Amino acid sequence: MNTIDINDLPTLKEFSIIAYNWLSKNFPKSDNLTNFDPSSDLSFPIRWKSIIEGEIFEWVVSDMGSITLRLGGLEGNRRNPAPIFYLSLLKKAGVGFQWADPDGNSVSFPDLSILEEVKSRVRLYLDSQPTT
Repeated sequence: MNTIDINDLPTLKEFSIIAYNWLSKNFPKSDNLTNFDPSSDLSFPIRWKSIIEGEIFEWVVSDMGSITLRLGGLEGNRRNPAPIFYLSLLKKAGVGFQWADPDGNSVSFPDLSILEEVKSRVRLYLDSQPTT
C-alpha cells in the first residue's frame, strides 16, 4: 500500500464525485429532489438522507475518498452515529486507487453488487434493533 500525498487530492475528489453521482441515483434523497447537478460546484462532505428498507439513513461522501452510510433519523442526530456501510479509497502500488472495505479488502465500486450489500447491512441493523 502507498501513502496518499497532496498530488492525489484531485484524484480522490474525482473518485468521490463519481461515487456520489452513482449513489445518489441508486439511493435518491428522501424528498425526491434532484441530487446531482454536474454544472454545480459540489461542497464536501456531501450529505443526503435516503429511505432504505422503509427507514431513513444518511449518506456522507467526503472529497478524501470515503463513503459512509449511517443512521439518519433521530438516532442519526447523536454525535458520530455508527456506520452501517463504509468504503474508502486505498492507493496500492502498481494498481492505483481502489475502493476497499474497513478491513482493506478491495471492493468493486460502483457495481450493482453494492446495492444488495447496502440493503443487507441495513437489514442486519434493523433486525438487531429491539422491537417496541
